[in-house]
Amino acid sequence: MIRHLLPGVLFALLAAFVLPFVAARSAEATLPPSHHSHTQATPPLAELGQLELPWECSAAFRVTQTHDVGSHTGLGTWAFDFDLPVGTPVSAPADGEVRLVRDDSTRHGCGPEFAWDANYVVIDLKNGYDALLLHLDAGSVTVKPGDKVEAGQVVGRVGDSGWVCGTHLHFQVQRSCSSWWCQSVPAGFAEHPQPQTGQELSRPMCEAQPQMALAD
Repeated sequence: MIRHLLPGVLFALLAAFVLPFVAARSAEATLPPSHHSHTQATPPLAELGQLELPWECSAAFRVTQTHDVGSHTGLGTWAFDFDLPVGTPVSAPADGEVRLVRDDSTRHGCGPEFAWDANYVVIDLKNGYDALLLHLDAGSVTVKPGDKVEAGQVVGRVGDSGWVCGTHLHFQVQRSCSSWWCQSVPAGFAEHPQPQTGQELSRPMCEAQPQMALAD
């Protein structure tokens, strides 16, 4: 009697445990790579600390372009564009060391053929990542490679250089590489962790500097 029951029991176990696993693996194999359960997005950059917005205290500017849209694809997928007008001071978003600078270009236009004509400051954040500040005005950069900078320190001014279809500041955090244009990665800011297109972002008022007591 037991010998007759064994085949049925084995088939039931197979149906309950083995077949669902095989079916699940087969279904996963047919999904696009971005939908696989084991695929992970680029992790947030916790080691960066909290970035400051790259402009002066108490100022506010609008986000005009975010991620994986328009010109922000490929290496620039995780970039932000901000609507800073010409001449607006641009500041370092974190402490670091200036790695690369260009500020001699006056060429610009609304097309990818102008992409390599942009003026920029690249700041090494000392953790394998850089901050790229792009579309600066010719002759406005106030730092040079090797300079140490502090968060909030002005490094240049916005201008029309490179691929611009309207004046703006392009900002991205990127993995350090041999070029000024490297693979961007997700990043946010202290008061605005996930900025959205159309959102106005404001930096808080700076802390007042302590005043020296006047001598009697």
